[in-house]
Amino acid sequence: MFAACGTPLVAARGGTVEVKQYHARAGHYLVIDGHKTSMDYAYMHLRDAALVRVGQRVRTGQLLGFVGQTGRASGCHLHFETWTGPGWYSGGSAVDPLPSLLSWDRFS
Repeated sequence: MFAACGTPLVAARGGTVEVKQYHARAGHYLVIDGHKTSMDYAYMHLRDAALVRVGQRVRTGQLLGFVGQTGRASGCHLHFETWTGPGWYSGGSAVDPLPSLLSWDRFS
């Protein structure tokens, strides 16, 4: 999702921070295990390291960091992925997040 660098990034869904790292391709990224769901939510190319820590519980809408272009990125954007259980790179599958985002947007 294209956005200006520095745009605040908030949690699409609450849960627990599973991963907070830097990767050459993903840049600064984090993965949240969705609370009471079988989904994981991955946010990549953050401007800086995420503002939350591994193991921390986050709420829907909580500030996680800011959009950037770290890692292998050409231009500022958020690479957002949703993963089915058992989770992100542990046997789950990537799922297009757009239907969920559109559904949630109807309630906001």
